[in-house]
Amino acid sequence: MKQHSLSRRLSATLFGIVVITTTVSMVAVELFVNDVEDTIRGLELKLDAEYFKEQITESSFQSWKTGRIEAYFLPSGAPESLLPQHLHDRPVGYSDEIEFDDWTKILNVETTIKPPGRLYVSEDITIMENREAVIQIVLLVLAAGLMFLGLFVSGIASSYLLKPLRALTHDVQSTEPGVSMQRLSRDYRDREFDQIADAFNRFLSAMETVVEREKSFVKLASHEFRTPLAVIMGALDVLEQRKTLSEADQKTLGRIRRSTRTMREDTEMLLRIARGEQDRDNPANIDIVATTRELLVDLKDLNPAFNGRTVLHPQKDRVVLRSDPALVRMIIRNLVQNALGHTNGSVDIFITDHRIRIQDFGKGLSTSAMEAISTVVAPETRKLHQSSFGLLIVQLACERIHWGLQVEKTDSEGTVIVIDTQDLPH
Repeated sequence: MKQHSLSRRLSATLFGIVVITTTVSMVAVELFVNDVEDTIRGLELKLDAEYFKEQITESSFQSWKTGRIEAYFLPSGAPESLLPQHLHDRPVGYSDEIEFDDWTKILNVETTIKPPGRLYVSEDITIMENREAVIQIVLLVLAAGLMFLGLFVSGIASSYLLKPLRALTHDVQSTEPGVSMQRLSRDYRDREFDQIADAFNRFLSAMETVVEREKSFVKLASHEFRTPLAVIMGALDVLEQRKTLSEADQKTLGRIRRSTRTMREDTEMLLRIARGEQDRDNPANIDIVATTRELLVDLKDLNPAFNGRTVLHPQKDRVVLRSDPALVRMIIRNLVQNALGHTNGSVDIFITDHRIRIQDFGKGLSTSAMEAISTVVAPETRKLHQSSFGLLIVQLACERIHWGLQVEKTDSEGTVIVIDTQDLPH
């Protein structure tokens, strides 16, 4: 959705109001002046016509001229050729402006009874029309000046009106997330902005309460998880020390120990992520190819249905990266397990120096899962979607070690997920 600047919209609105007001005012003034002029001229001509009717003494062509007024009496049956050219073909009842040569006159034509005929009365308004043209030019210049001034004033007015909003926006953007967040001030000029600040401060207080409650829960979960894992590891040590297990039992014990150790590492990592710790953990050199092979063996033991359905395609025998081993195992295991769970066919795993590509031939990812993977971004803009738990772990783990994660393809023929193992910008 295209976004617009509130300042620009407000300036345009104020300027539009100025333009409409100025235009309506100018049109109203013009109509009023013209109406007044027409009324005055009509009354004057009627009075002049009454005067000249009294001057008609005989049934013959007569004419009168003063400084601005001309009057002609044309008896019934007399030819119009007796009249000046600009009065020809003017019917009885005609009352309007006429223009000829460089003159402008207003003409009124009436009938007379005694003696019968037509009376033509015209008034020279050339000077008045010229003055009116000058006035119209002045009005247009004034309107243009008012619009220009309105443009300038609307910009200043919008800036003034939005100044407290900009201050509030700046204060909100300056609020850093944390355990104890700085509250907004309440010294705005307008009551509405103080109300917004109060609402935001209440929201911060509620968020701090939630964060504190989650921290307490994480501490409790950390203790509850570590205790049974420690008991399991201790029991495994006791079984080994007895040396009464067969070779097959020893292999089973080894799988249990590896799974328990993986669970302990995963638990520690998930708790660190849940606590929001931003350290880079404990990076070490890890062979991605060997780690993937170990994980495939563990998955086969986890679910016999996974046996024989994974095909590893390493570019070379060893691909060593420096990263957090627990997180790397967590990412690969969850992606492969998720792929196996969405198809009855095989899953191909391609490993190069900087990429891990996992391809399945299932029905494709759901919309929520797609949104989860497509939003592996900076923590301050992250959205955790209600996707599968495995994909959520992958999302958080990739974000933690700054690996890229994208869906190269997902449709009814399968899904291809690509991990860029190069360290992305923070």
